[in-house]
Amino acid sequence: MKRILAIACLLASLAASAATPIVGQKFPDNLNAPDATGKVRNLQSLMGQKGLALFFVRSADWCPFCKGQLVDANRHLAAFRALGIEVASVSVDEVPPIAEFAKSQGIGYPMLSDPKGAINERLGIRDTQYPVGSSAFGVPRPTLYILDSSGRIRLLFQEPTFRTRPNLDAVIQDIRKLPL
Repeated sequence: MKRILAIACLLASLAASAATPIVGQKFPDNLNAPDATGKVRNLQSLMGQKGLALFFVRSADWCPFCKGQLVDANRHLAAFRALGIEVASVSVDEVPPIAEFAKSQGIGYPMLSDPKGAINERLGIRDTQYPVGSSAFGVPRPTLYILDSSGRIRLLFQEPTFRTRPNLDAVIQDIRKLPL
């Protein structure tokens, strides 16, 4: 049993050390995760005419900082869409809490469920302060990718702590400067 646990910890640490995709690279994951309705969505199905703002948050169920960011993204939805950018989020919640949050807050963009944090692991954005076995294992560092319509990363905002999030007015200004 100790050997299996040691191997699991080693694999988790190797996955966590994966390099976070950076600006200029093609976004390396197709997502393939259920949205609040249970429909499996991939990157292409989320893409707007000129791109996608993809928010990675811990939880729409229990994280107050995440809830605030998700509501803020919804408030800025028209501004993103005016630029041809769709919006989506990914959290470690199961589908029912996402659906409840989306309904209660009138969220107008897809919210995806990744309850084991597998996407966060693949992207190398998992918050490594939480070890295997922790109830928070798998949560991401707050991350926002702005992708162009070909799936290339054009902007990346990654916060050092779960308490801070990028100012979306500034993000939208940065998007306006891009030749999308």
